[in-house]
Amino acid sequence: MEFDFNKPYVSDTELTVHLGGSEDRRYSIVKRARMKGDLVRLKRGLYQIDHQEIDPFEIAQHLYGPSYISFESALAYHGWIPEAVQLISSASAKRSPRFKTPIGMFTYEHTPEEQFFMGVERIVSDEATFLMAHPWKAVADLMYARRKKWKNLRNMQQDLRIENASLREVDLGVLEEIATYYNSPRICAFAAKAIKEL
Repeated sequence: MEFDFNKPYVSDTELTVHLGGSEDRRYSIVKRARMKGDLVRLKRGLYQIDHQEIDPFEIAQHLYGPSYISFESALAYHGWIPEAVQLISSASAKRSPRFKTPIGMFTYEHTPEEQFFMGVERIVSDEATFLMAHPWKAVADLMYARRKKWKNLRNMQQDLRIENASLREVDLGVLEEIATYYNSPRICAFAAKAIKEL
């Protein structure tokens, strides 16, 4: 069966609307489509269509939410760390699951709910739409979720291999917000010190 959607993935909810009929009929159609390879299961209730290419950042938010791309994935996206990141890492206000899918591994780590979307931008292109942490928000999330205890910028740069030029190329507004509002005195203190050092 041909699945005509405007994106390369589909959920059970969308299939219910698209296919109609009884639950047993829909189950049979989906089962046949999976056997033929027309649908590839990414997780329960979410499928890749016809092995079409999927942007991993976009699908990350559909695998588990609310979430946004952060940690090393965000730092690599912004060019702060040199290496390509094979694992897609996201921040979540809830628990911290992992998903191993045919298109890659996705991890989610808990960050404070109170400032969850602070320093997060919606990226929209012709290829994909996703939520991305500002590089300073990704640094704060790393400190929170991984309990990093960087005392100053030099410690952070050595640990993550970040060049000075990268730090000076971005607006400090998000770092100032972190210094004031992030739900961790340790991270607020680091951000305040980083502002002075920059």
